[in-house]
Amino acid sequence: MQILLGFLIMVVGYAAALVYLPLQVYAAVRLRGGRRLAALLPLLLMVPIFALTADAYAKDSNLWPVCLIFTAPVGTGYLVALLLIRRSAASQSSAEFVSPAKPGAHDT
Repeated sequence: MQILLGFLIMVVGYAAALVYLPLQVYAAVRLRGGRRLAALLPLLLMVPIFALTADAYAKDSNLWPVCLIFTAPVGTGYLVALLLIRRSAASQSSAEFVSPAKPGAHDT
């Protein structure tokens, strides 16, 4: 069971690390105003982590991706949640602006 859990953590960590960069760029480009600032917030954590990872890789450390594997899911999860909240708010606000049909009006 512990081997399965360790494998699952590694897969989630690697997948999140691969998805994080394109998702960060997408969120920074698509969002505006305060939401863009919120989307750029994970960079405060991830830029030092990428620098640490690159430094460890350059020094031929066999544990170079460890920090990235454990922190990338945090940044990725944050961005996914932010984009889902944006999508939910956008669909909710667009539903509010749909005018109701007039009573007695029929589409023919």
